Amino acid sequence: MIRVRAVRWERTGPFAPGASIHEAVRDLGHVIDFACGGNALCGTCCVLVTEGAAHLTPAGGEEIARLAELDREPPFRLSCQARLARDGAVAIRIEELPA
Repeated sequence: MIRVRAVRWERTGPFAPGASIHEAVRDLGHVIDFACGGNALCGTCCVLVTEGAAHLTPAGGEEIARLAELDREPPFRLSCQARLARDGAVAIRIEELPA
């Protein structure tokens, strides 16, 4: 079981491997907008992983390219792409990107 904690509004919950950060945050009661429908095309769902990045799937090429366009790199991740991979704790901070 993986515990996800959303910093700033301090909600925590258990999730099974395979869930995306976006899905976990939604299930904790907060919506992270993504204009592209979760396809790593817009970057609006960017989050900062403050703890437990090793418990997430590695960033793929499309995600890395989108983060570079946003002038971000790990530990920033797109919540639609980062999936929970193994037991442990993950903490994220939801970032507001400039328009």
